[in-house]
Amino acid sequence: MLELLALPAWNTPPISIEAWTQGLAAHGHAATVAREASDITWIEVSDLRLRGFVVIEAGHVEAINFEIHDPDPSSAIALIESTASDLGWEIHADDDDPDDDNDDS
Repeated sequence: MLELLALPAWNTPPISIEAWTQGLAAHGHAATVAREASDITWIEVSDLRLRGFVVIEAGHVEAINFEIHDPDPSSAIALIESTASDLGWEIHADDDDPDDDNDDS
């Protein structure tokens, strides 16, 4: 599994989860919103084996942690990058691997 973190650029106005789903759809991939609980929301693009955990603050999307489960993630990465660019967001690799620390001491 590959993970990417989407964050708004410093000057990007707040946006809704609907802006993200519409943005993904504008690039040819229908997205659904799944709510597991009042505070757990996912955006899913099933044909690309892609889902994103959505962090919502004050009714606006603050971040999305995307998980790509497809063995060939290139189409999902391109979709995320294109949509994020359209919305004024940035994509960062999720480097949360504790075994990947480069502590030379």
